Amino acid sequence: MWMTKLMLMTAVLSEAGTMTNPSPLLGTWTEIDGPGAARIEPCSKTPGRLCATGLARRAKGQPGQVETGLVLSDVTLDGPNRWRGTYHDGKRQLPATLRLMSPRVVEMKVCILMFCQTARYARAA
Repeated sequence: MWMTKLMLMTAVLSEAGTMTNPSPLLGTWTEIDGPGAARIEPCSKTPGRLCATGLARRAKGQPGQVETGLVLSDVTLDGPNRWRGTYHDGKRQLPATLRLMSPRVVEMKVCILMFCQTARYARAA
């Protein structure tokens, strides 16, 4: 019984710690080898989770105004420098994983059955 209480207390303290520390994913990201761009921020409808809004790309490659709406939702920490969430492609919602490769590069992987697509994003200056 005491072990269960200890595990619960550890989980609560760990979750509280993640809430007070800002996520390294927060900010604006541009796709390294593609046209995508997104702004990651706390979800307005689900506290404690992150969401990403798609952004248009200007001629010089900098992100502009909101274009596509919600592209990622319910992003939560899944391990050291790893997150899980839901990718929205306009037609369906798919599981996504994100991995922070460096403070300036994040990799997102989205899979449909056994077919996966990976994209890398760089933090916008």
